[in-house]
Amino acid sequence: MLSWLSSMRSKPATWLLHIALMTIVVGACVTHFFGEQGEIHLRADKAVVVPQSQISLFLWDFQIVSDEQGNPVDYITELRLLDRSKSKIENQKSKIQIDEGIVRMNKPLKYHGWRFCQSNYDSDQAGIVLSYNHDPWGIGITYAGYALLLVAMIAFFFQKHTYFRALIKKQHTWLMVGLGLAAIVLAVVMTKVVTPKPPLQPVLQTPLLGIHVSVIMLAYTLFAVLMVNGVIGLCMPTKREQLMHLSQLLLYPALFCLTAGIFIGAVWANMSWGRYWGWDPKETWALITMMVYAALLHFPWMKAKLPITNVQYPIIYHVLSVIDFAFVLFTYFGVSYLLGGLHSYAN
Repeated sequence: MLSWLSSMRSKPATWLLHIALMTIVVGACVTHFFGEQGEIHLRADKAVVVPQSQISLFLWDFQIVSDEQGNPVDYITELRLLDRSKSKIENQKSKIQIDEGIVRMNKPLKYHGWRFCQSNYDSDQAGIVLSYNHDPWGIGITYAGYALLLVAMIAFFFQKHTYFRALIKKQHTWLMVGLGLAAIVLAVVMTKVVTPKPPLQPVLQTPLLGIHVSVIMLAYTLFAVLMVNGVIGLCMPTKREQLMHLSQLLLYPALFCLTAGIFIGAVWANMSWGRYWGWDPKETWALITMMVYAALLHFPWMKAKLPITNVQYPIIYHVLSVIDFAFVLFTYFGVSYLLGGLHSYAN
């Protein structure tokens, strides 16, 4: 117990990282067990009651907004809403108040603790599908975890007495700056290549698209550097330990970027689809990739004192760096071409 307290005092950011991840898991569990979510189909000719509620929805109007070339840029649904639990009764007669609301792509409607998001529409445009969500506690807990995670990841780089700081002292500053700038430039180029070109689907028309893709591509670029270092390290024994230290140093920002990219995507999904996690193949394999590299971060060599005395550590580390990159390749290419899903527009 005393050693834990001492560790928390000396490495608060590291502990905050783990607390943030646990908070996110707790929020997800609260959403799963206590939240209400699903889809509801509305037609213009009748009102529909939202399951597990006293809210009735009536489709008043639906419009597809297009640009000058006829490409859809937004979907706008006008609703009339009635919450019977809020109605007042006077002289045994209901005094009913009908409310109005608008749902747009990436702009959900919030109504008495419920959220309604644009999901689909009928071919005749006389009916629409909305996803609904009632999760007053789970989303709040999860978003608190996201905020803690962001603070912890930033604070980690300023934390003293860590293996990361020891690696910085050991590496040449000019080399780190050069690799960092090269990775950023390459990530920018890759972002330009993989970002969907206009006209964009309405769901993609948000500033979060550029942020999400850029952060993810920077992570993948750094993981590629780890893989290249691994191949070179296995082929050049004299450079093996030096390259391992360089890869260990780059692993921290790479993993943090991937984690941040995943959770930026979760926030975006919550805005667009009414839920921040749906086990879509792309997001599931991104999570698997994150856990694989997190495991690499927690192996014994990340806690060993410098210089490394165990000669097997560099070999094992480089082998795993090469193998782990297969998860990156499958997440990016394999999922897109073999599994599809909601991220099929990334093909």
